[in-house]
Amino acid sequence: MIQQMGCLKALERSSPLPISHSATYVDSQRSYSGRIPFYGLHRNMPPHGYIIPRDILDFALLDAAISSGVTFQDSTYMHSFCVERRSLEIRARSGKREVLFHGHLVVGADGVNSAVARCAGLLQKDPRYMAVSQRAYAEGFTGKTGEAAFFFEKDLFPGYGWMFPMRGGRVNCGVGILAETCRREAIQVPMLFSRFLERLRRVHPHCSGLRLCRPAIGGIVKTYGAEGPNYFHGGLLIGDAGSFADPITGEGITPAMESALLAIPVLTRALERGRTDSEILSAYERSYRNYFDPSMLFLDYCATILRNKHFSRLWLDAAARACSRAQSDVEFAKAIGACFGGLELDLSRVLSQVGLSVARDLVGFLVQVSSGWQNSDARTNRRIWANVVQSVSSCWHSLLADPAWHLGWVFDVQQKWFRVLRAFSSDASDPRASSALLKALD
Repeated sequence: MIQQMGCLKALERSSPLPISHSATYVDSQRSYSGRIPFYGLHRNMPPHGYIIPRDILDFALLDAAISSGVTFQDSTYMHSFCVERRSLEIRARSGKREVLFHGHLVVGADGVNSAVARCAGLLQKDPRYMAVSQRAYAEGFTGKTGEAAFFFEKDLFPGYGWMFPMRGGRVNCGVGILAETCRREAIQVPMLFSRFLERLRRVHPHCSGLRLCRPAIGGIVKTYGAEGPNYFHGGLLIGDAGSFADPITGEGITPAMESALLAIPVLTRALERGRTDSEILSAYERSYRNYFDPSMLFLDYCATILRNKHFSRLWLDAAARACSRAQSDVEFAKAIGACFGGLELDLSRVLSQVGLSVARDLVGFLVQVSSGWQNSDARTNRRIWANVVQSVSSCWHSLLADPAWHLGWVFDVQQKWFRVLRAFSSDASDPRASSALLKALD
């Protein structure tokens, strides 16, 4: 999409470091390292990624927009709008001046605290679908390859830490965690970031000398579980304003661009017909649900399960085992790795790979039971029994700690699973996996 917008060459002039590999740390142990499995699979998928500082990316996008004919109003902040029949008035501030703009439609592309969403009564505030983060740029990285690193620790659950290398020994590092957990556990994200930075210096072989370029900054993302409706009389919402971030990773740039592309034909049709009412703009919701639901609903289901911090030990152990298998099983790495980034999420392949792993353990366990544990793997037996005990114990601890929250969480998990089944039962292929939007631009 960056290339189709004419921004790729401008970004590559800064000589960004190609990111082609990833490493995963679980409980401060390097559990996986290798090539990112979903890059370069198809003609529309690049062979690698780039870590681009936001100031460079944003100015490249702005320059492309201005070159295409967009009028840019610098230092101008919208605070309200009013829709009357077919006309729309936007009120904004430019310095100390109050300015008015008139038009037909407004598109809210103004981030998680969207003024457009607030004025339309669509601003999402549900902490179950909000993640808070702390990130910073640092220097002193000694690695030479483009290997992104992800860190899963008990104190970061449900969330993670990251370290993305750039040219010149710089990195983008940070932590993100669910807002609901921060409220329930009285977690201070700046403290999490501070501890993570110390851990990063200690466990990563190329980060021992990291020093922050400037103080860390905070951020918020709103994930796809809180989406919709994202249209209203006179306009619609895209990107972070419409809660289009990935429910697992919190990544929002790619979904934001995709939501913008989905909005274009809806807006064009409305202007051609001289209509700006919510009925004609409701086509946007049908479009983005058809496009995002097959993959995003499954990711939202996974994120819902992970909301329960009492199960952190169980899921961290499962992550470590998954990393171990992915190291030697390329197909497993492609299937499971797609849940943590990329557009190639194949739900049937993910479920079959997970089901195969569970079935393999279960069959082995039953065979050992029937044989009276003769010639059995004592380590595997202990792990299976430990998982059973841990599951039951975690469930009881969660229930006893807060019965109302626990029952609400169970209801959410069931509700999300039914949504996944409905999406999975349709015969249509996943539009994101087939790169339908990119093909439409060719």
